[in-house]
Amino acid sequence: MFSSTVELEFQPVGLRDYSRIYAYTSVCGEGSCQHSPVSMYSLAEKYADEVCEKDGALYTLRARLSDRDYRVYLAPLGLDITKRAYENILADARAYGKKVKFLSLTQKSADKLEHFFPDRFDIAENRDLAEYMYKTALMSSFSGPELQKRRAEVNAFMHRYGDRARVSLIGPEDVAEILAFERLWVEQNAETHDLQALELEERMIKKQLRSFAELHLSGVVLRIDGEVRGFGYGTKLSDTHYDAIVEKGDRSIPHIYKVLRRESVRLCATACEYVNMEEDVGIPGLRALKYLYKPDYLLRKFVAIER
Repeated sequence: MFSSTVELEFQPVGLRDYSRIYAYTSVCGEGSCQHSPVSMYSLAEKYADEVCEKDGALYTLRARLSDRDYRVYLAPLGLDITKRAYENILADARAYGKKVKFLSLTQKSADKLEHFFPDRFDIAENRDLAEYMYKTALMSSFSGPELQKRRAEVNAFMHRYGDRARVSLIGPEDVAEILAFERLWVEQNAETHDLQALELEERMIKKQLRSFAELHLSGVVLRIDGEVRGFGYGTKLSDTHYDAIVEKGDRSIPHIYKVLRRESVRLCATACEYVNMEEDVGIPGLRALKYLYKPDYLLRKFVAIER
């Protein structure tokens, strides 16, 4: 049994919360994109994340994923997370007559939970949630024999388009054109993709681009003959990890995604040791594509459900 008198007062994540969330995630987040304040803010429609800061710990509730039986949380973050932090989460769920479910736990957090509460949770790895980590030194140049083909593909693009193609950092003056390109991209891909998912992503992109500076985003826009044909952007997760959030390119242009990937890392992410290309969510083609770039390691993820 446990006892806790600490009340967790959760509030929806807003732009104002960026700095205080980043203070925790940049130190204790293990380079995961799930705890990113950018993700928490811009994916409110999907997760409705709410946070509470209490006694040196950051608690995150995934309100939209909670149901009649479970309150859904991310792992608590802090420099010294003790059993009490997890007891506070259990008490919060009990106050609503529910059990606890943890999503996207790292191995470190899953081990800690099992140590504190042996046999109380069913803990299982979810391969679809694993995040792909790459060395920025390799991704910024596609150097080395393993990435020789990717390097050749970028060179082929450059040889074909030459001075007609220009890659530059995204600025406020680019947002309207990027959003117009994104709308066209959705229309062109609607028949081969889940339209509802595409439109959810489009709303996320609008939200992020309209608060680009406030969310500490950085990225590139690729123009051919002066017309936007692709873009990509991300954000720092910590001093060592950069999150590549979005890449979109005109699929009729060969190798454009390789160019976007290399240039966005080269111009935005080289201050960090790793670039996080996020999860493949179980899509076979996306998984195969991510392996083509030779990840340095996968950040394994677990789900824990209270028995």
